[in-house]
Amino acid sequence: MSNLEQEAKKYTRKKRNPDMIKPLTARRYLAGQALAGMLSNSRGALNMSEVRRSAYEWADFMLEDECD
Repeated sequence: MSNLEQEAKKYTRKKRNPDMIKPLTARRYLAGQALAGMLSNSRGALNMSEVRRSAYEWADFMLEDECD
């Protein structure tokens, strides 16, 4: 068995701690959707911190009540 196969098996056996899993909020969902759009339109390397910040800014904008 190769190292990659061993690593994959170890990963699939690893149990996740439910306390560490963050709930999917509307804000996180919208940030994920914004992130998918930004990444699909990107060309080349991106600053991950900047992209994350921008995704959450879009999510916050979408959640503002004044736009309804």
